[in-house]
Amino acid sequence: MASLKSALRVIVDTALRPYAGVVFSSDPKVGLLVLLAIATFPKVLSATAVAVAVAALVSLAVGYGAATVRAGTHGTTALLTALAVAVFAPDGGNPWFLVVAGAIVAVFLQASFEAVFAPVALPTHSLPFVAATWVVHLASRVLPAPATPMRWAVPSEHLPAAWFDPSWLDLPAAVVFLSGSAAGVLLIAALLLHSRIATILGALGAAVAVGLRFAVRSEVPWSMVDTTASFNAILASIALGSVWFVPHPSSILLGSAAAAVASLLTYALIPLMGIASLPVVSLPFVITTHLMLTAARRRASDRWPRSAVPAARPEEALAAHLVWVRRFGDAAWLPFRLPFRGEWEVTQGFDGAHTHKGPWRHGLDFEVRGKDGKLFEREGADVRDFRCYGLPVLAAGTGTVAHVVDGIPDNRVGEMNVRDNWGNAVVIAHGAGLYSVYAHLQPRSVKVKTGDVVTSGAEIARCGSSGRAATPHLHFQVQTAAPLGSPTIAADFGDVVTTSQSPVVLANRVVPTEGQSVRAVVRDEALARTLAFPAGMKVSLRELGSGHEERGEVEIDLYGRTMVKSDAGKLYLDPYESGLVVIDFEGSPRSPLRYLLQAMARVPFDQAQSLKWTDGLPLRMLLPGWLRPLADLVALVAPGFGTTAVDYVSRREEGAWHLEGRARGWRTHVELRLGGSTHRVEVEHAGRKRTFELTLEAPDGRGGHATR
Repeated sequence: MASLKSALRVIVDTALRPYAGVVFSSDPKVGLLVLLAIATFPKVLSATAVAVAVAALVSLAVGYGAATVRAGTHGTTALLTALAVAVFAPDGGNPWFLVVAGAIVAVFLQASFEAVFAPVALPTHSLPFVAATWVVHLASRVLPAPATPMRWAVPSEHLPAAWFDPSWLDLPAAVVFLSGSAAGVLLIAALLLHSRIATILGALGAAVAVGLRFAVRSEVPWSMVDTTASFNAILASIALGSVWFVPHPSSILLGSAAAAVASLLTYALIPLMGIASLPVVSLPFVITTHLMLTAARRRASDRWPRSAVPAARPEEALAAHLVWVRRFGDAAWLPFRLPFRGEWEVTQGFDGAHTHKGPWRHGLDFEVRGKDGKLFEREGADVRDFRCYGLPVLAAGTGTVAHVVDGIPDNRVGEMNVRDNWGNAVVIAHGAGLYSVYAHLQPRSVKVKTGDVVTSGAEIARCGSSGRAATPHLHFQVQTAAPLGSPTIAADFGDVVTTSQSPVVLANRVVPTEGQSVRAVVRDEALARTLAFPAGMKVSLRELGSGHEERGEVEIDLYGRTMVKSDAGKLYLDPYESGLVVIDFEGSPRSPLRYLLQAMARVPFDQAQSLKWTDGLPLRMLLPGWLRPLADLVALVAPGFGTTAVDYVSRREEGAWHLEGRARGWRTHVELRLGGSTHRVEVEHAGRKRTFELTLEAPDGRGGHATR
């Protein structure tokens, strides 16, 4: 039975996902609505169905694989080509031959264009379909015309004729090159089912196109030219406002601008393509998308709007972005880790009095101060007297070594080498325009070479006193290019512990200031093992009193995300070297898994006897599923709305670790038995207290002691 259900699911996906792809979706239910919209013209539907089937068979025969066929991308291109052949019927050639040939050409063009655009991270969108359509139209000109021309675009005789009278609903129907209120309503329904944000942007694109049309062509009767401009504007607004950028007020403006550009391009291209008697179809949308994406890549900072990897739905991309921003800050990169072990002091910070000026203002100098208040032992006359000298220097983030300087001797105390300012140094590339620099290193201590890939926390060298360094120290900066001395940019550190108060404080997105002593998380192996959450771990939450129990298991999904999955919900986790972060919860608001999000939203694996920190949970994470769409729409226009601050304090006792959380309206308490498998979770809200027994059983049956 399970295999039959799986086979049926594959068939449904293969048949319906190509239709869903027309509106940037992969949901078969959305595909069914698009199919029904096309079905208002039955002959056109038959052409698209044949094209989808041909595309699937060709993809399998060539060896693109069943996963590619099921994804539906090739099918969408073939489907659109069939639509264009049916609606913009060429004069020559057998109509069915053109549909089949167009589908075959579309598959190969889609694969080829993906290979061309993938290295530059640009989408193919409708470009393969436009090219396939033109190939079919040009080829048809040398083919004999059929004795009886086929009229594809004939409305269904079973539907009222009034449903095909001209109306504003022709605009959404034009996305599939058709007309009529029935097709328009079904296309709107498909967009709504896929994404409310995409629907809003589609409506905005249509409004911009109509407004522009009346501004520049008000004296001309509405024609197919205006309809073509409108559907290109709709597609451009959705793609740039919600697919390739995180939905945001700035992306709404970008989507509006894209709609205007696509409309103007349509008016410019229709006369040009008319010379060759070729349909414009969605070429203006493709050109607009590529122009704006490549222009956006030239920005100095990827913000407002922020680029996004296309998600299943814009709401998901927005939610993931807001979770990240509200909890970890709005920088475009991961926070760096401190580049050393133990506690060091900032002896010169940003805009420091000595050398951190101008293009190098965002630099940090670190040294180690002893309990006696001194930076050195004995008299401090030799570099080896300084407490930081010779200590390991660690990579602040994962990346590729871009530049190495070694062999420059250390200076005597009080002297400087101004000819080799940076001394021995390592530069690591972390991404486009993002490089970390470690300078004044000990000679012959560098352990990496150019081209090496290093992970965060890996030892790369030792602290020294080379270059422009009168005394030993570590100079760290983040800059925009690989050459030493490139302009610096402000950067921050994650999981920074300060010990100047009790309890010890942990913070994220920290820029240490001059005179401040900081350290990284000192990993507690017992706590880390307890909360490792390896794949296959059995998780159980049993409520004391009622006896209700929810069971789940840790899984890794196709995107590499760790989750605890039960029949009632999914809890997404990110266990990493220095701690555990609960990313999100999806499912029933009655699922006990939801309480783990509140009770253990963030757990640092630090050895401090007592530690305090604050986390910010986006409101949507605490809402039931039926309220999240409203929160998503509010977040579209007001991204800063709705964050719940939670104050956490951890403490240790013999064999146990306790975590208390307090927020407005609720409090939590977690007791973990280190080395055991049974723990305790308490949540108190509105005067009601619920207590759960949490059981973590690793795949090897050793409780929380399994290693990852």
